[in-house]
Amino acid sequence: MEESKVKREQILVSITGVDRPGLTASVMDILAQGKAQILDIGQSDIHSTLSLGILFRIDEKISGNVMKNLLFKATELGVNIDFEPIGDDEYEKWVGRQGKNRYILTVIGRGLSARQIAAATEVVTRQGLNIDAIRRLTGRQSIVHPQKYIRACVEFSLRGNPRDREEMQRELMRLSSELEMDFSFQKDDMYRRMRRLICFDMDSTLIQAECIDELARRNGVYDQVRSEERRVGKECRSTSRRASPVAWLCSRDSTQASWRT
Repeated sequence: MEESKVKREQILVSITGVDRPGLTASVMDILAQGKAQILDIGQSDIHSTLSLGILFRIDEKISGNVMKNLLFKATELGVNIDFEPIGDDEYEKWVGRQGKNRYILTVIGRGLSARQIAAATEVVTRQGLNIDAIRRLTGRQSIVHPQKYIRACVEFSLRGNPRDREEMQRELMRLSSELEMDFSFQKDDMYRRMRRLICFDMDSTLIQAECIDELARRNGVYDQVRSEERRVGKECRSTSRRASPVAWLCSRDSTQASWRT
């Protein structure tokens, strides 16, 4: 039979359950035997619980047998499986929406609570953006040893165009101050992916130490610097202004605090 005369349909398969090695391979092997075309695929794993979605296109005459084999395999593996037919028009509308711009919103904090994530996603919703995917970028936090991983970072893949990007940035900056978390909002394009140099404040982020404290300790003025840091911190809290103890060090006589590299 000519390829153009084969009547095909789209089927979305959703699989959930306890993850185990070989599960995805077993599913893909069955689809391969049915000569299915994979239109989209996504998988995530939270606490050993799998969520796998596959959208495939297949000959209508053999789709029933393929779904039967998938159902048997799911029963054998002890996972849940659901099937949903996707019409041609519905699929084409979905494809048409893929042409919108993509952005990446990264959220980082000492720990991320539901309140923090809710606030961030509310900003996304108000700007008319859709969340395509959510990915954790940091190690899983221990509840027995909470200090082992004291950073939590989540990345949101967004699609669409912000209604007002400047307003969105202002809202995120406000949340950063109010909820003690940091944000990064970037367009997801080749320039973002090809960056080779990143400059940022590494103190208490990339590293746990405060470099100004270590430099002061090395130069024998640690107690003075810590005293000044506490004074500046108290002043900042009372005046809502930011200041840096670096200015204090730079103002000292070089005989009192010399900088060595």
